[in-house]
Amino acid sequence: MILNNRQIRMLQLLDEQVNKCNKCSLKSNGKFIPFWTPYSKYAIIGESPNHREITRKTPFLGSAGEILTKQLYETGFKSRDFLVINTVQCATKFGLDNKPNNIQICECQSFIRKYLKVVNPEKILCLGNYAKYIFTNTLSGVLKQRGKFFNGKLEGDVNFPFLITVNPAYCIYNDIEGINLLRSDIELFRNTRFQRKADWLFTEDDFLI
Repeated sequence: MILNNRQIRMLQLLDEQVNKCNKCSLKSNGKFIPFWTPYSKYAIIGESPNHREITRKTPFLGSAGEILTKQLYETGFKSRDFLVINTVQCATKFGLDNKPNNIQICECQSFIRKYLKVVNPEKILCLGNYAKYIFTNTLSGVLKQRGKFFNGKLEGDVNFPFLITVNPAYCIYNDIEGINLLRSDIELFRNTRFQRKADWLFTEDDFLI
């Protein structure tokens, strides 16, 4: 199913809002505008963009991104199949302990909800702790919760089926185990079908700040 002109207009409006956003302290680190195409029918939620992704305006760059891209491609997916959005849309600083905090995550949640509302994905792949936080409000338990679908409610009574998997960065430090877990989850994501919901009813006023 191809996104209609109204959905595309809403996504373009949201792109402009993300580009102008100055809500939190990450604003000066550079922004990655969520990636989408008219063919996006699924969604991937990641943690935060890196500077290469921001500079080249392309998702899944860097060592972890290459691992994810390879697993998606070998499982039969194309990049155009996905809305790719992060828990925070701006880069965090370098450093092992430098993760987005709760305030920064909460500031970006409204963007995530709006993008999902417009694209109306059949299912969502959550990469790691910070991505699953959007639905579970917890920052732990990926290995215990991965490998099965949950229903995530963002607005009203509409549920988004979402699958939790490991952050591809986990595969760098846990090599074979991490890649096997990621591959298994992506295959489950591919093979599990859901009926897409009826199109959302929305107006441009819903997306103004």
